[in-house]
Amino acid sequence: MNLQITIITIFFLEVLDSCIPTQQTETTTTTAAPTTTATEPPFPCSVCQKVYDTACQGFGIPSLLNWCPKAAEVGVEYLLGAVALLPLLPQDLCSTTIVCPPGTTPRINLFGVPDIPAPTPATLAYCQESGPNAGKWYTGIPPIVPIEMASLTCKNII
Repeated sequence: MNLQITIITIFFLEVLDSCIPTQQTETTTTTAAPTTTATEPPFPCSVCQKVYDTACQGFGIPSLLNWCPKAAEVGVEYLLGAVALLPLLPQDLCSTTIVCPPGTTPRINLFGVPDIPAPTPATLAYCQESGPNAGKWYTGIPPIVPIEMASLTCKNII
């Protein structure tokens, strides 16, 4: 009987002395990284609408083969007043100069025909705020070769 008590006692001591596995936990603190969102400056023009294509959604959207950066990503800025490089133009112009980012090229939309290569890498677009051509956007060299356009965009280079 002493032998049984001894075996049972040793058994219980072994169980009590054994290691019970526990999960190690470490307290971690996470913080959200600040994000930068490109925003467009205020639009100063009243008659002329924005000429940069508002359908552009950014890199890879809608697909990697067909996308265009948003106006804020391109840095489109509209100015109201005379264009110093073109003193023959009227003084009441809304204008912008688009310089497309690397991997994209300037394209113009002429009356529903999209993706026509723009005449220059840095594309000047201008629109009269008053007069018979008010609200119409042009590019090219005025008054020699003004090209009326519906919109302007930077498209990816395939």
